Amino acid sequence: MADAKKIIFDTDLGGDCDDVGAAAVLCNLARAGEAKIVAATYCIGNPWGGWFLKYELDFFGFGDVPVGVLKDEGFMWEPNYAKYSRPYCERMNIATPEMDDAVRVLRRALAENGGVRDITLVAVGPLRNIANLLASEPDDISPLTGYELIEQNVSEFVTMLGNFTSADAVEWNVLMDIPSARRCVADMPTTVVFSPWEAGGHIITGQRLGEVPEDHPVRAAYTLYADGKHHTRMSWDLVTVYCAVRDTTPLYRREPLHVTVNERGVTLPEDGADMLRLVQCATDDEIVDALNALML
Repeated sequence: MADAKKIIFDTDLGGDCDDVGAAAVLCNLARAGEAKIVAATYCIGNPWGGWFLKYELDFFGFGDVPVGVLKDEGFMWEPNYAKYSRPYCERMNIATPEMDDAVRVLRRALAENGGVRDITLVAVGPLRNIANLLASEPDDISPLTGYELIEQNVSEFVTMLGNFTSADAVEWNVLMDIPSARRCVADMPTTVVFSPWEAGGHIITGQRLGEVPEDHPVRAAYTLYADGKHHTRMSWDLVTVYCAVRDTTPLYRREPLHVTVNERGVTLPEDGADMLRLVQCATDDEIVDALNALML
């Protein structure tokens, strides 16, 4: 087996439940020796998702992973961005301590990597943390800028971003912070891999969550998100994480292209080969089976 792939995971867990499924996929791939979780960060202002993320990592055996949160109370602070994370944390009496700043956690993880360009940076939410990292200046952690730390340590940036189904489609992660999306796509000093809306929008997973106890964090998140009605959801973030770790999976291929993001948040595919996007190769059922097996 190849060496475990180093992963930094950035998520907006709390609004949609597929982030919780994606974190479970990552943890189970790490358990299998395919991934090493270097750090995890939370990219919206509502604090409950950060606490849930830390709990979920600990639940799967990765409580030593450093977790950072966006220190921006004005960005996506509304209660709907904690639809399941707050009630679950309160039900389980999960600790809610002050947490480290996401950019400092990201800078430290990259600086400690020592300039080896072997980290995969995975983002499954709006890109404010990643844009803030790109813009960060030298500090007590490293004499390098964020741009330089990424350039020296990140082999590729895999992001659940974009919608290429029509010429004017605007995907949600872009829409929530268009300036950050535009900066990350235009300025990222490593290969950008797009996991677009259409890669996971029709892949419905979670059918096996009834096999685990009701207080299992993944089952609980999916149930609370759906007001207790069912356990399934689209799989945008699960596909992103799965393909970031298993980059040669037969389920999806990587298609070369160039992408720009316009001022309205539309992702525009153009001629070029400096970026990549995921394109489905397998049947829906094959992908669903692979992802469901990694959610428990």
